[in-house]
Amino acid sequence: LDSCISSSCASFLTLHPSLATAADDLDIPSSMASSNDPLYLARPIGISSSSNDENDNTMKARPSAPVEFLVPATRVGLYIYQLLSIAEELAQQSSSSSSSSATTKSSLIEQLDNLLLSSPPTFIKPTDPTVTRGDPYNNMPPLLGEISVQQQKQKERKEQSITNVGVAQLFEVGELMGERRQWSRLVQAERAREEASEIRRAMNIYTTNLNFNKNKYVYSGSQEEKKKMIREDRLPSATEVIRSDLDARDLYRNEVQTKLEDARAEYLYQKGVGFEDVGEFVGLL
Repeated sequence: LDSCISSSCASFLTLHPSLATAADDLDIPSSMASSNDPLYLARPIGISSSSNDENDNTMKARPSAPVEFLVPATRVGLYIYQLLSIAEELAQQSSSSSSSSATTKSSLIEQLDNLLLSSPPTFIKPTDPTVTRGDPYNNMPPLLGEISVQQQKQKERKEQSITNVGVAQLFEVGELMGERRQWSRLVQAERAREEASEIRRAMNIYTTNLNFNKNKYVYSGSQEEKKKMIREDRLPSATEVIRSDLDARDLYRNEVQTKLEDARAEYLYQKGVGFEDVGEFVGLL
């Protein structure tokens, strides 16, 4: 069953988040892409992309994870599609006054009660993989970890021919120490949110297990733009591009979770008023 789920609904997450890819790949309006953001033309690639030729097709490989990491999130996708299908049918039946429609409506409400209130499905099984959060500081003690990350960033800058970094390096380790403290707090808070929401945890299983190429990314701008960003010390590192991609995925996850919570609240409201207008409920799904 899980193999069927994965193959039929794999596109549920691989199509998102749209803003994590380069603007020209998406054919989105130019107004959505800000030239003031050095990340807007940068897209991460998968670890299978080993070619040094930026025009090679292997450089276009997307970040990915083994299919078993996608299964819990796909169950969430199927759950949403099931809710939407029933809600749309309920909207149609609510506009009819026939006795058969009343019977059908009662059955649909019972199904929604089960899915949303009394017995929502389980999205994560004991055999499923778990959320995996790697330590960006290589599990090293305080200060040593920050120095290691700073040296990696310096190496990336050299590989990108960025030499005019000035005195900023002197303060970089100190900034990284502050970032590490903040990262630890964020991880603890996210674990608590995962415990409160299986939907959130199911989607995090996929995103936290994505495999990225940590040394390269695709830059879709012109050579002139790239040279200008190098001169201004604004060309992002691979680490920054990956972080931006994951941030966009997190925003998408938050939107899915919020919409489902709002849909449940709207369903309870409509249930209280006799399902006078289920359009808003359908719209949230």
